[in-house]
Amino acid sequence: MTPLFSALNASGALRFISEVARGSGCGCSCPVCGSPLVARQGAANEWHFAHEASQERPECETASASMLRRLMIEHLRAREGTGGLPLPPYRQRVSIVRTLINVHEDVQWRARPMGHAQWQPLAPAHEPVVRVRLDTGVELHIHVVLDASAPPPPEAAVAQAVFRCPLPPPGVLRDRGSVDRHLAQHAELVWLHHPDTMGLIAAAQARLESRSRQIYRNWLNMAHAAGGPATVDEAEDSRPAPLFYGPATPILPESAPRYDCAPGHAPNISFTFYRLSETEAWLLYLLERKGPADWRAASEKLYALAPYPARFAGWEDAVPTSVGVADRVAGIVRCRGFLDAVTYLSRRSQLTRSGRDPSVFLGA
Repeated sequence: MTPLFSALNASGALRFISEVARGSGCGCSCPVCGSPLVARQGAANEWHFAHEASQERPECETASASMLRRLMIEHLRAREGTGGLPLPPYRQRVSIVRTLINVHEDVQWRARPMGHAQWQPLAPAHEPVVRVRLDTGVELHIHVVLDASAPPPPEAAVAQAVFRCPLPPPGVLRDRGSVDRHLAQHAELVWLHHPDTMGLIAAAQARLESRSRQIYRNWLNMAHAAGGPATVDEAEDSRPAPLFYGPATPILPESAPRYDCAPGHAPNISFTFYRLSETEAWLLYLLERKGPADWRAASEKLYALAPYPARFAGWEDAVPTSVGVADRVAGIVRCRGFLDAVTYLSRRSQLTRSGRDPSVFLGA
């Protein structure tokens, strides 16, 4: 806690500890409770004001922080008078972080004040000191905070910024000139939030989603190539067939073979086998959903893990719930996401194979 470095004289003017007489002759009072103060200007401790006969109240402990905030408000107002509010460019990082995908893009734009700012220098710490309209179509609220202060509550419909500064070293607080120099060197206006009024954040998000889908497709194609199933006939489609899709010319669903070891599997797919230990093995496959016979254009794809070649002891709890949830009736684990399942199994697998007929994994 910073000792009280400034106080009010008899006329209500701000006086610093180096500007007054020593002791009770300083003629100053507490800015919080109004009680008389004494100026402590000894050689051993940092100079500061103290209440006479230790008559300070609990709320007086905030006096020093309140005075610093008052000086910061005066400094920011002086900056506006010399060159306008010093708004830096607004920057925001847009990110997509998923299993196997970590992409980001930095978005930046400038916002400039329009017209005169509305100042509320006596506003409480949780309320903005400055309100001004920006050329981006929103109102900006500026809060003045010390480094140790909590950030203001979020307001989604307005832009928000804070004018902040680290606490000055004790020796700086003796006179106004030293404090002003500290504020000039260290105080800064920092953005907290700006609504996406120009759609730049949404556009970046869309680009990242498109990039993520491409990364996902590339990963599937590489995984498929490593697994060995046949690719789509080049005359039909020049793109590699994604993992889990079967022949280029699928068999009609009613004629496609079904395998009891993979309950609910879709027709015309490949299965991936994971051997985790001598007693634990799994099949990962696509579940049947409504869609075209070849499943490549299905709007929603769900995946399952089935204990292979049959249910083993403890299979219901063998996979963490972050990967999937056991369906004891169906005898499968319904995956929360394909990539989560692949990542979990791949890191633990002793043996991985792919094929369209699960029986080829017997004995593996």
